[in-house]
Amino acid sequence: MSTRTFQFDPTEAPNLNALWTGLAFEEWSRLGLSLAVVCPGSRSAPLAYAISQNPRIQSIVVHDERAAGFVALGAARATGRAAVVVTTSGTAVANLLPAAIEAAKTGTPMLLVTADRPPELHDCGANQCIEQRGIFGTFSRWSIEVPCADCSIHPRWVLSTADEAWKRAHSPSRLAGPVHLNWMFREPLAPRMEAWDRGVASELTNWMKGRAPWRCEVGGVFDELFDEGSDAGQRSWDHMAVELVGRIADATRGARRVVLCVGALYSPAMRSLASCLATRLGSPVIADIGSGLRFGGAGIDVVAHADLIPLSAAVAKTLMPDFIVRLGGAISSRRVGEFLEQARRSGARELVIRDGPERSDPQHTAQLELSIDLSERPRINTRTASQESLAFDVSYAKAWRDADARIASVLESHLDDATDALDEPSTARIAVATCPTGSILLVGNSMPIRDADMHAASSESSLMVAVNRGASGIDGLIATAVGHARVTGKPTVALVGDLSLLHDLGSLAMVGAGSHPVVIIVVNNDGGGIFHFLPLADHPKLLEPWTTAPHGVNFAAAAEMFGIAYLVPETRGELTGGIKDALRRAVESNHSTMIEVRTNRQENFDFHRRLQSSVAAELDRFVRESETRSAEILR
Repeated sequence: MSTRTFQFDPTEAPNLNALWTGLAFEEWSRLGLSLAVVCPGSRSAPLAYAISQNPRIQSIVVHDERAAGFVALGAARATGRAAVVVTTSGTAVANLLPAAIEAAKTGTPMLLVTADRPPELHDCGANQCIEQRGIFGTFSRWSIEVPCADCSIHPRWVLSTADEAWKRAHSPSRLAGPVHLNWMFREPLAPRMEAWDRGVASELTNWMKGRAPWRCEVGGVFDELFDEGSDAGQRSWDHMAVELVGRIADATRGARRVVLCVGALYSPAMRSLASCLATRLGSPVIADIGSGLRFGGAGIDVVAHADLIPLSAAVAKTLMPDFIVRLGGAISSRRVGEFLEQARRSGARELVIRDGPERSDPQHTAQLELSIDLSERPRINTRTASQESLAFDVSYAKAWRDADARIASVLESHLDDATDALDEPSTARIAVATCPTGSILLVGNSMPIRDADMHAASSESSLMVAVNRGASGIDGLIATAVGHARVTGKPTVALVGDLSLLHDLGSLAMVGAGSHPVVIIVVNNDGGGIFHFLPLADHPKLLEPWTTAPHGVNFAAAAEMFGIAYLVPETRGELTGGIKDALRRAVESNHSTMIEVRTNRQENFDFHRRLQSSVAAELDRFVRESETRSAEILR
């Protein structure tokens, strides 16, 4: 039956378990469920059955519960709507915790639906029975024990509870995150026909005939008028940005050297608002690679290489702001963080725009905070939004652009020769540059995100950048990329390190399945290369092997095992061509590819240092030239 003609009829449920689960998933499909991620199991069979019977629900079967949680995370990040994860009872539930933590830290909506044994099988030694209530602790926005299906409980309770779970997961945005429904089931777990009073569904007749949820939000976040991809939705964000600029103007009164620092962004709504705000504010934008603002952002004064600017103390001094506006999650660059801290010590004031569940102020320095709720967008009106930016120092913005351009010229001369051997900075730079407009790039933690943040150029190509920087773990990254690919159908590239791929090898089964191809670029330096850049590097006996954890493997056999095309480029040109070919295979034949870039950790550290020395020298030259020009003007 097609999704257009499908109409859910609760009276056709074979038993009460099927009735209850069918009601819940029908309600979530009406609310906008992005994806159902189903893990195999017996106790969860009624949940799987409900999903299998509803053609409006997009679904995927995942063997590993930990990976399943991250697939749901990626799907929600891409769409702004929750995905649901279904597991059986026991330790399967515990495997969802890493993804739940990441979702909680970033305000990502998620529904965790875990099957459980009935009350009479608890605390008596029954097989596969653990205490699942409250297992996600403070990381769950709401947790409820769904009792065994019972004819004495009216079915409308199920619909109302499904609505409440959805609302708790999504709104308000400052409290969005994972919601846990621990669902108890008695036999029959299979869709076996049993007698039940079908008259109890009689009050649901009007609901059955329509497509509206049981409990409708008046002017709610899912009003089609404000769909993220629509012109109306974009205008609503534009008007909110205008209001924010007005409030920022009040806070920054008297300031002339203002910077907007945008960290990682985790929802379509936040990305739209940040883009509008950056365009209208008229100040230099320090955009973390995870913000996505470096790409396709016409009209945004983006600084692509802010991480490298503090390499010159003289340039950093000339660019010191007197006011900082911060938006989004954590920034990847330690140097940018130190630069901002120096500005604060020099008297710069700071305003944090907060949309998440926790404060975004690790240095505890911000004395101004502006809280926003993305579930309460302004209604579109007929007035035209002001096109004027604030009266900041124009020469200050130009100085940022000039310094950024000098760095770009150094990176081009050191990283863009296609015949040179591959290194980690050029790998990140090529991966970003090769992603076409409309694609998705997931950047893994540790060195990949830092190399992309430092070395990737900004571009007019519009692409979605995905990161897991809430808890900054290296687990579940491939699964997160699969979640993005599955719900969007867009070409998806994942740039990860070798330890991240080892953590998530099981997710290659989904990558190789073919329905959601991913191009994986794995930088294999035989361990944790980032630790060579940290103070632990001064303690070599602790560095090797206790911290870097060398493994001595490559991923050729893993790619072959899961039917994934595989190549090992040696030059920058080969990597560029390999990514383009892999993306073409993904689009034309639904086939995934793994590209392994093999490097040496010590050589990588040395190359970074040489590159940074060249950048610092060019920036110092830039300062001297500026001083010479100023002296000539004065004469």
